[in-house]
Amino acid sequence: MTKSAILPALIAALLIAPSVIAQPAEPDAVNGADMATYVRAALPLDEPRHLCIDLPGHGDMIDLEAAFTVHTCKDGLWNLDQRIAWTDDGAGLEMPQYSKCLAAAGTNPGAAIVLKDCGDPMAGWTSENARLKLASDTSLCMTIADTKSELTPGGKRFPQRYRARAVSLESCSDDALERQLWSFMQPLDLAEPLLPPSGSLPYEGE
Repeated sequence: MTKSAILPALIAALLIAPSVIAQPAEPDAVNGADMATYVRAALPLDEPRHLCIDLPGHGDMIDLEAAFTVHTCKDGLWNLDQRIAWTDDGAGLEMPQYSKCLAAAGTNPGAAIVLKDCGDPMAGWTSENARLKLASDTSLCMTIADTKSELTPGGKRFPQRYRARAVSLESCSDDALERQLWSFMQPLDLAEPLLPPSGSLPYEGE
């Protein structure tokens, strides 16, 4: 390689290196996390691939302090941050990968859903007619926000166009029924992630 070619090649290598280093590692499953299921919106809403309860982040860059969202179900890629199982006593929803449970941050409508120790009083849930109700106040249901699903930062970068919206504790009501219905589903056995249906949920600048 000539001297004139070395400098451009070095610059290109330096530009590429950070993006490689920044890729999060994808930890192996622990505590049977790979046998747990999605908690998936029973209806597709505005995401044909369905939305699943999700912790923000990916791999070893998961934010355990963040509020849960619902995110495009991660069929065909690492998804242990979407795997949830009922606790052995059937009273809580555990994320086996993190040995913690889904809990309400408060007993008021609008309270976030967060990750806490499974013994926390706010980590009790009951399932009734496909709704997930706070055990200490069954008038409150886990509810998907009444907003359009938005592209995530990764959804803007990658062709899968991942989408998300907030999830919170809200009053159980007929008006919110379609956003309060949940199903427990195993991920699809796919080697590659699904691409979104053509033309679905365009965003400005697409």
